[in-house]
Amino acid sequence: MDHPNLHYIEDLAGGDLIFKDKLIAIIKAEFPEEKASYLDAFQSKNYKETAEMVHKLKNKISMLGMQNAYVLAQNYEEDLKLNLIDRQEDFLQVLDQMSQFINKL
Repeated sequence: MDHPNLHYIEDLAGGDLIFKDKLIAIIKAEFPEEKASYLDAFQSKNYKETAEMVHKLKNKISMLGMQNAYVLAQNYEEDLKLNLIDRQEDFLQVLDQMSQFINKL
């Protein structure tokens, strides 16, 4: 599994520290809410909504440079549409990694 990083955000910001800080602030604000919504939907066994939350979280996964995790999320999103939840534990590991990284920013 790959690790979260700021390479994509730094490339996107192109040296503009204010823009970089804004992107990080958006991630720090949105990620915990999206993660909580994902967990609520999963716990409720509402896999259609769970898939929608995975779809939203893919944006953050991508922004944090986690290419392998992004592929996992894509596959998991499709699985959820078929009520298949086998990738849940792997996806939770990704979310936990992201939480730890974001909390240190």
